[in-house]
Amino acid sequence: MRIGIILMTALALQAPAPLSQPTPMPIETVREFLVAAKALMAKGAGGVGTPEADAVRQTIQDAAKAYRAALAESASRGEAVPSCPPPPGQAQLTIPDLIGDFQAFPEANRDMPVTTAFALVMTLRYPCVAAQK
Repeated sequence: MRIGIILMTALALQAPAPLSQPTPMPIETVREFLVAAKALMAKGAGGVGTPEADAVRQTIQDAAKAYRAALAESASRGEAVPSCPPPPGQAQLTIPDLIGDFQAFPEANRDMPVTTAFALVMTLRYPCVAAQK
């Protein structure tokens, strides 16, 4: 009987085995982003550390990197850049901001890549009007 109690106590003190969480599918289109971001927002603070949150953040980081690389390439060729955003890390663009911007795309355009949509949003948010005068 005593061994049974010791065994049950030892099992109770063990950390549970981590649950295997499926890796979220990569987010490639505006439509996929909106679905993933809305689901994440519905979780509130509980969704912050989830693989889904990581996928949404990574999608935006990848789109931002691609956008900055395209700007740098245009500038290196002496072409006019399509927008003049603040330096990296200073554009106060949140997930809710992007949800709103992406929702403004017509339904027919929601299958465009997130990188294309992100570049369009940045062009609208940060025009170079003042810099080109």
